[in-house]
Amino acid sequence: MLFESDLYLKIRKDSAYMVKLAEGKSLLIWTLCFLCASTSIFSQEEINDNKGTSTESKRKFSGEKKKIERAPIEWYKIISHERDTTYLDTTLHIKKHYKFNYLRKDNFELQHFVNTGRPYLELAKQNHHTEPLPHFGAKVRHFGYFDKEDITYHHVPTPLTDLYYRSAFEQGQNLDAFFTTNTSQNLNFSLAYKGERSLGKFRNQLSSTKSFRGTISYLHPSKKYVANLHYTDQRILNQENGGLDEVSEAQFTGGNQEFNDRGTLEVNFENAENLLDGKRFYIDHQYRLRVKDTISSNQIGIGHIFTRETKEFSFDQSFAVETFFGEAQNVDQFTDKRELKSFSNSIYFDASNKYLGHLKAFVKHTDFNYGYNSIFIRSNQTVIPARITGEIVSLGGSYKNYYKGILLKGDLESSISGDFKNQKFKGTAGYKINDTWNFDFGYQLTSEAPAFNYQLHQSNYNAYLWNNDFENEVRNVFSVNLRAKRFVNLSLDYNVISNYLFFGRRSVTVETTNTTGTITDTEIVDVTTPLQLNDPIQVLKIRAKNTFRFRKLTLDNTIQVQNVGGSNTSAYNVPSFITRNSLYFSSNVFKRAMFLQTGFTFKYYSKFNADGYDPLLSEFYVQNDSEFGGTPFLDFFLNAKVRQTRIFFTLENIQHLIGSNTELLTAGYPTRDFVVRFGLVWNFFL
Repeated sequence: MLFESDLYLKIRKDSAYMVKLAEGKSLLIWTLCFLCASTSIFSQEEINDNKGTSTESKRKFSGEKKKIERAPIEWYKIISHERDTTYLDTTLHIKKHYKFNYLRKDNFELQHFVNTGRPYLELAKQNHHTEPLPHFGAKVRHFGYFDKEDITYHHVPTPLTDLYYRSAFEQGQNLDAFFTTNTSQNLNFSLAYKGERSLGKFRNQLSSTKSFRGTISYLHPSKKYVANLHYTDQRILNQENGGLDEVSEAQFTGGNQEFNDRGTLEVNFENAENLLDGKRFYIDHQYRLRVKDTISSNQIGIGHIFTRETKEFSFDQSFAVETFFGEAQNVDQFTDKRELKSFSNSIYFDASNKYLGHLKAFVKHTDFNYGYNSIFIRSNQTVIPARITGEIVSLGGSYKNYYKGILLKGDLESSISGDFKNQKFKGTAGYKINDTWNFDFGYQLTSEAPAFNYQLHQSNYNAYLWNNDFENEVRNVFSVNLRAKRFVNLSLDYNVISNYLFFGRRSVTVETTNTTGTITDTEIVDVTTPLQLNDPIQVLKIRAKNTFRFRKLTLDNTIQVQNVGGSNTSAYNVPSFITRNSLYFSSNVFKRAMFLQTGFTFKYYSKFNADGYDPLLSEFYVQNDSEFGGTPFLDFFLNAKVRQTRIFFTLENIQHLIGSNTELLTAGYPTRDFVVRFGLVWNFFL
């Protein structure tokens, strides 16, 4: 990023002056900033110096103020993994309200479990994995996991801090603190830490998140060398209770007032927890052979990307619960633990021209080691191996061009050798008719190897031992997007899935024996198992978004319709209809010192066979015994913006003020009760 050098130096000098002046004025501000591991970064447009000469004191008394020159907000650059650049947005609008949650993303296609930091029920199947390396598994734990595509880099003229805070449930809070600064025009670093702890209303439901992110971004003064690197250390822990047992589930759904204290409801077990632990080092650096102009729109470069990542997932239980997971080898305390270590190197050629577009070609080598510490031999002499190891070599490229309203974009990657044969192609063509109307068409083909936990899994429970050889799952996706300002945003996706992979259920027999070895009882238990369909399924998804405004009132609507076709539709369960509607009032108040938004958000999805949750695998499984949904969720919110601070106050699920909550989200897991939530997002500029 380039700055006007004189103004840049002046801002930094004035900023240092402000820091000195702020000393002793606000102990609270210094305390908050110390907790964020940053300097004082209190933002003021105008300040008075009451420590100076008598002339300055007279200026203060007469009301004259010394103006501090501030950098434009557009100078606070945010750079994505793909090096697309935006800038900091400190405004308050309904999209900020939708993103004010644990994920800090719009969760329209998700429905949260009763406690924060826990799984999200998928109202539309999420499939964002595009690497040649199979997914690690434990996908439920990855909702809050920062992948490399989620890390952003920054260029800022002055230090910037972003503080996110939101209240949680019973002895807990959620905080995400971020600090970034440019030590010079060419070097930027950032530090971020996300901490979350929530005990929850039900037994053995604690959630805890600890995620550290650090980045460095460097641009050589000659503009010929650029580097972005980051390091992450993440730890996501959840206590697991298996949901309500049969008796408590009936007491909850029956609306028994004696159990309004949710801690009195019995759960299936209280002695388990699972943990996802991940560390990653990533660097993307490039040497530009040719830089033709200062805006870098015409350049040629050679780059290298290195990624080293380790993941560990464990399920720990103080004693086996065979009536829930089936027969166990060891009934005492045990830990199921698996890990994945991967190393990836990519060499790429990069060229861009403002007329011809941006072209990138690369070759990538990935080495991986997944599995457990020992092999397992079953009673029938079947061997469950300890590891899946190997390497993958892939070729790929991308192209992007936007010229005179025409957009062309494509991504391609294919494995040419190694242990897995993955392919990915995505192409988009669009046209911008004018400032109001634009549209695009897309096609995507992916052939993806099964996730590692579909292929190999070891456990203390016999039913969770497998070594499979599934086919690649193949997806063909056709999409159309139409965007018309002040009218409607319309999107259509048609997805054809072959060799669809999912977790289903099967029944096993558990025998109880006495001390003499005599069988005293038998019980049928349903356990989770990986499955694959032979016949393709088709999924059609249509979404429409529009906004109506009348003076200071706004109605924001999002509606989604889904239809599943094929001979095995019961393996792909999603609601046929989802809607979210927000009616709110917006206005400046208190002589324009505050901007206020307040109103209601209504969310509803139709009844469907919602997937069940397996805590041992940390995965969802398909069930077709019970339907869930078909009830509304209504929230009242009051959001306000004061300078660079956005305040969020929400009354969640106010429909439960009229009648008690008797709804289940999925088998054994209730929906959230009425609760009052408070939080804020606070930006400091030095």
